Amino acid sequence: MIGPGQDRMDLVSRLLEPTLWVAGVAFALLGVLYYPLFFPPSAQQLALQSEEFFFEANEAAGAPVLILSLWLFYRRSHYRDLLLGEGAPALGLPVLALSAALYAWGHLTGAPDLRLASVIGILTGSVLLLGGKAALRAFWVPIVFLGFALPLPPVLLSWAIFPIQLATAEYAGLILNAMGVESLVQGDQILRPENTFIVIETCSGVRTIITLTMLTVLLVDLFERRGWHAFTLLLLAPVVAFLTNGVRVVTLVLNPHSSIHSIHNLQGILMLLVGLTLIYLLDLLLERVFGSDVRDVGPELAATENAATRQGRAGKLLCLSGLVAVLLTMLGVRLFVASWQPPGGLDEMPDALLVRVFGKQTQPIKRDFQFRGSVRYLAHANRRVRIEGEPLEVFLGVGNEQIRQHTLLSKRLAWPESGFVPVDESIVALGEDGQGPEVRRMVLRRGARSVLSYSWYERAGSLATEWLRQAAALDRSPFARDEHMLAIRISAPFGRGRATIDQAEERIRRVWTQLEPALQGYAPTRPEPDESGD
Repeated sequence: MIGPGQDRMDLVSRLLEPTLWVAGVAFALLGVLYYPLFFPPSAQQLALQSEEFFFEANEAAGAPVLILSLWLFYRRSHYRDLLLGEGAPALGLPVLALSAALYAWGHLTGAPDLRLASVIGILTGSVLLLGGKAALRAFWVPIVFLGFALPLPPVLLSWAIFPIQLATAEYAGLILNAMGVESLVQGDQILRPENTFIVIETCSGVRTIITLTMLTVLLVDLFERRGWHAFTLLLLAPVVAFLTNGVRVVTLVLNPHSSIHSIHNLQGILMLLVGLTLIYLLDLLLERVFGSDVRDVGPELAATENAATRQGRAGKLLCLSGLVAVLLTMLGVRLFVASWQPPGGLDEMPDALLVRVFGKQTQPIKRDFQFRGSVRYLAHANRRVRIEGEPLEVFLGVGNEQIRQHTLLSKRLAWPESGFVPVDESIVALGEDGQGPEVRRMVLRRGARSVLSYSWYERAGSLATEWLRQAAALDRSPFARDEHMLAIRISAPFGRGRATIDQAEERIRRVWTQLEPALQGYAPTRPEPDESGD
């Protein structure tokens, strides 16, 4: 018979275990390294970030995702003994080393999203180090789930979001007309006799797609769906999110109080709940189609008694010590290594360049920041110039490749303003005889107004290249490009008949002939220092 004294001795013995203390140090270091990345410095910022997480396309909120991930870990707590079993240091240590390198690179380049992304690798490496592949099979879902805390890649987001805005406006217009509500869709605008509603980025549904997909992952895990059932449900989540967001836009159009911030957000949350309900109903339907597919993770994950003794306390202590050493190295990088300071500034602002090229008689055009959305520039200018008395618009934007959550690359560059409908689109050479840059040629129409738009990016690589450069934060490092990217649009109105389009194209080419020489060597990323002594 074991008495109370023996129980106390066992408890003291466990508390004095070196592995317990080393594990505690590892948890403390994880908190020090990643707490500032998951939680903003103030409660007000935390509340704002959590709210924007549900609506702002390029916003990320670490705290809600971390809480949900911890819940997923808790649901797997019956597998915790696997972490006391046979580890796989040959797999875990390289993953930890690469993750620590990612954290260090994120610190060097001032990229908090890269540092946050490293937690996925650190947890993966830790699980492999302590419990091997069996433990990773048990805990991979909550680890990967932390990826929802990361912001969407801005290059990919900016490439996709404007077409989604246009599709959302078209879909909402179809619903309104089907309901007998008279409406006309023009680009991103929904026109009604009473008012005009503009489908801006927060109404595009991109964030709704991400949030509903995240909630679907939780539902799949809660109901223990597997195989084709889970895959189909996750595949349907973005479709359901788009459809419900279109209904949300309809409610915003019809609600005279939708401009009130709290009402706007409440409608969004209600439609998110509607989307989640539809996902639940689809889950029930798929259960009938595929049959009950609930199963345990697998017999190989069954927790076993005395798992620690199979590897030995010394081996487990050595693994934990290696993890602590990696985390201490990361902390040392954060405390003692200075971040790289990229040069900044422009020798000449875009507006000054356009005035220099086309003269002071040009007129500035008012900026529409709402239509621009999440597109960001280091500086930009939009001016109206005249060729033989005929007006043209010239837009010149200089990229700010150092910012992490935004980019200048966007399909909306071709649009001079909101409300235009694309009529024709092609890729052509801007110069004579097929020479010059390849540009996006678009014929746009809004009501009785027709515009020919030529738009393109100078010094920009392919979509994949720019995504990789941005993801790796190369432009915040010594590997930064020599010259900033340039966004250029030249547009001209035209009347009826083919001849007027040809004349507009000729005027656009003449504007480019004047502008091109001034852009040679313009906007270097390392401006020449001012040697005037001022």
